[in-house]
Amino acid sequence: MKRADLVRLDGLTRNPAAPESVLLRILAGAEGPVRGSVFERNEVPESVCDAAVSHPDREVRGYLAVGRGASGAQRARLAADPDPWVRSRVAAGPEVHGRWRKADPLPDEVCAALARDEDRQVRAWLGMFVPVPDEVWALLLADPEPEVRKSALYNWPHAPIEAVRPLLDDPDPVVRRAAAHVADVVLGSPAEIVEQVAAAESGWGRRRTVAGAVLTEELADRLYATGDEDVRAGLAANQGLPDRLVAALASDASPAVRLAVSLRPELTEERRAAIDWHVGPKDRIQPPAWVAHSLTDPVLMRACAESAHPGMRRFAAYSPHLPGDLVARLAADEDFVVRMLLCENHPAAPGELLLETLLASPFITRFEQLPQPQFPRAGLARFAASEDPGARLLVARDPEAPAELIERLSHDPSAGVRCAMARDARLPAGRLLELLDDPETMGAAAEGPALPLTAMEAILAAAGIP
Repeated sequence: MKRADLVRLDGLTRNPAAPESVLLRILAGAEGPVRGSVFERNEVPESVCDAAVSHPDREVRGYLAVGRGASGAQRARLAADPDPWVRSRVAAGPEVHGRWRKADPLPDEVCAALARDEDRQVRAWLGMFVPVPDEVWALLLADPEPEVRKSALYNWPHAPIEAVRPLLDDPDPVVRRAAAHVADVVLGSPAEIVEQVAAAESGWGRRRTVAGAVLTEELADRLYATGDEDVRAGLAANQGLPDRLVAALASDASPAVRLAVSLRPELTEERRAAIDWHVGPKDRIQPPAWVAHSLTDPVLMRACAESAHPGMRRFAAYSPHLPGDLVARLAADEDFVVRMLLCENHPAAPGELLLETLLASPFITRFEQLPQPQFPRAGLARFAASEDPGARLLVARDPEAPAELIERLSHDPSAGVRCAMARDARLPAGRLLELLDDPETMGAAAEGPALPLTAMEAILAAAGIP
């Protein structure tokens, strides 16, 4: 099959107007991963799921098991598949990219059954990409197999430190190391920690090791005496650091060390303001370990959000649990990174802020906010003449954009804009067929809802599908 024919066939699998009969013919007659694309569309018809569940080829059943467009109930039909390879994929779930693009979770009772599956890999893969209930995570952390316990530690997003801490004493060293990694704790005696610091291959490695070390007064003094800037920065981020050393590091000669000290959560605003720190609008700050473990702490997150330190406000913006008044406060923050992080992490970030941030952001992740339901649609046609192709492609999201404008933008110099217009049902069929012959847009054109049935048949015929 020619590459162009494969690209068009792949696009056709995602076409929302493609009849079920077309999808079934692709599933039965195509070969390779293109069959999996049938389960990547926004909605998968039950007849297609029926065909996949009963299909003799486990590859086809596996495509349904990890299909991003299939519902949790549809994927759950394979939870009792006789092949553990298929069940492990049901357990893992679809790998969905983008913070707000969520795959439908499996039913709770199915998750519980998979957590007790006889096959170790099925249990180890459970929850890899799709969340499962906390009770199921607890079952996995208590699993008799070390591999399952280790996987659960890594797969559980934002696992409560109370659930992780007991596994720091797990009988299996691999599990202990996983627990230490998740808890951002460095295991070992003071002498062993000093050895780990010396053996670190980079400044970042030394900093991370020291930041997670369980400090004694003697160990803290010994590390401080090394004179290593990265070691001091790690000490500044270590929550067990004696206050006398916190005070000493607050006036350290290194700006990086002073900044790390200024980001300690226990400091008063007065002590924080007395430190000579600097955060520029383009400076990146890696959140210390305490941030991930404190996102549900309302008192600490409020203190961070109300801080005069932009770094602390950025940490607050990582929390999806902020109340409305703090969301409004951070949405108006003078620091762009604070506003951007709020958009990336909070489900109630204001719609206009989502749009504003997308237009201003220089990062490739700026379009990740589009699936948010509050992202504006009305009035986006005003960006048709924008110099930014990322703004022009938003026109297709405006329900009031006229077909003439969609057709005009289908001739845009940017292939991304032309593809966005090709997927729009308002694009005239004649122009859509022209884009179907353009190597840069043929895949998107095959997804276009306005594609005539005769063109769909031609795509199938070119791909050799009866």
